[in-house]
Amino acid sequence: MKHFKLNKGITLAALIIVSQTTFAMPGPWYISANAGIFQGMFDAQYNDQTDVIAQNIRQPVNQYGYTGGLAVGYSKPVCNQYFLGGELSANLATDNAYFATGASTAAFTDKLSIKGNIDLAFVPGFFVTDTVAAYGKIGASYASISTDLDSPTGFDASYVNSKSTRDVFGGVLGLGLKKYVTKNAVVFTEYNYHDYGTVNFPDFQNFTATYSHSAHVYSQSILIGASYFLDGDTNHAA
Repeated sequence: MKHFKLNKGITLAALIIVSQTTFAMPGPWYISANAGIFQGMFDAQYNDQTDVIAQNIRQPVNQYGYTGGLAVGYSKPVCNQYFLGGELSANLATDNAYFATGASTAAFTDKLSIKGNIDLAFVPGFFVTDTVAAYGKIGASYASISTDLDSPTGFDASYVNSKSTRDVFGGVLGLGLKKYVTKNAVVFTEYNYHDYGTVNFPDFQNFTATYSHSAHVYSQSILIGASYFLDGDTNHAA
């Protein structure tokens, strides 16, 4: 009888310990909103295609602005403190990168901008404490990139405007921290880096020469946001 009571007491103590280090989490699906600061970076190249002595131009320019967006995601705890998931997000960005060559008959200006992006990312992470988690993001990204270029053509130097938008695919990498404020509500902060490779825009006339137009496009952003997890029966053991 004593042994039975002792075993029963040990079992009860173990259940109490487990109950203290296990907390109920909502279901794995969530929606979120974010906002933050954004930098689009363009390594712009304008190559002279027709002159015997080529007047090539290469100039990095930056787009500084703000970004905001929405996301839907899935996050499932595995092996106690770890979790795996995925996220589909869409963000818009503001402002432009601006390039100008200077005062001459061959001077031209160019406004470049990343209008927005859609990301599909794998999101693994781990719980630092019962309510704080660190995570990473890696995946594919789609972006809309535009150029608005004014260039003088011909000996009378009349300006011609050339606008173009390119839809491109690239990659995204990110790191973040999130805090469970309640069972369903989460606040987070994250850093994201995007790279879209070299984007080719249409050729344009500058004075009496034809120029090609391309740019290596990449960006970075720092976001803060909030997520809401839909109700479910997922559990996480710390």
